[in-house]
Parts: sequence; C-alpha cells; structure tokens
Amino acid sequence: MRNAILITLVGILLVSLLTIGVIYALPSDPQAEPISSSSSPSPLEQPDAYPYLLKAYNGKLAVFTDDLIEPDLVFDIYLKTLPEFDQKQLEQGIRVQTYEKLTALIEDYIS
Repeated sequence: MRNAILITLVGILLVSLLTIGVIYALPSDPQAEPISSSSSPSPLEQPDAYPYLLKAYNGKLAVFTDDLIEPDLVFDIYLKTLPEFDQKQLEQGIRVQTYEKLTALIEDYIS
C-alpha cells in the first residue's frame, strides 16, 4: 500500500516537473499571428462556425455556447493565476471551432 502511494506521488511529481519544463521552454513573448490581407472574417465574427467561447466570467475561466450572458461551464481557475497574455485573451474571449480544441485549451489553462 505504501509503495503504491509512493509511486503515485513520484508520478505526480514527474508530471509537474515536465509541465514546468514545457512552460519554461515556450517563448515568453508569444508572437501574434500575422494578419492576412484576405477579407475572411475572424472567429469572433463567425459565431456559427466557432460555437464555443472561452472567456472570463467573474474572474474565473468559463465556457459559453448559445447564451453569452450566462456560461455553460465555470471552472475553478482564477484568471489572476494565469499569465498576463492569457488573461487579456480571455477577457476578450477566445472562439473555438471544435470540442476537441476546446478541451485542449481548457487542459492547457488547468495544468
């Protein structure tokens, strides 16, 4: 029993260290995507093509779908614990096209 607990704790520690290593390996100043000269609408202008909205709600991370007044999900992740760049993006809102991309983004913010 003690060995199982010890192995679990070592596993959690290794995952945490790996996550921290990945965070430090990422560039500290993310480059903005270049704006193309085409007149294609942005995700914020296409709510039908991007049905999910990841946004701040009462200082926490939330997911909106149809109703932009009340969120469908609110996570216990406070925006003030996230990097400033992420906080600014979430204040404006991030439109997401698929459920898979939505869950990947949420996992990034939670870990």
